[in-house]
Amino acid sequence: MDKSQSVKQQSSQTTEIGLDIVKETSQPKNLLVKYPWILFVGLLGIPLGVAIFSYYELSYVGDVPQKQPEKTPDLVVKQPMDITSDTSNATPAWLILAIALTCASGCLVIFRLLKLPQRI
Repeated sequence: MDKSQSVKQQSSQTTEIGLDIVKETSQPKNLLVKYPWILFVGLLGIPLGVAIFSYYELSYVGDVPQKQPEKTPDLVVKQPMDITSDTSNATPAWLILAIALTCASGCLVIFRLLKLPQRI
């Protein structure tokens, strides 16, 4: 009898502790505990809303007023300028080498972290 009573007391104590924890949490936590799909829908809704809003703003042209034909101004013809072609490389070799080494070291770190077997 004593053992069954102690088990009943322990189970009632654990439910009381569990209820106290739920009562202490805030309202948003209670909603997330009760309905975990709300977080997924919220996180999916934010980028989806931004994408819809930006698509609307980019595609909506609005009312474009008709332009009246203007009188063409008198054009002054200037002599053509001599343009010399620049054949030198704008990107230095040390910059390309630094980018390549950075990418290689990043790949090495990722492979070491994943501990993949070496394959040839």
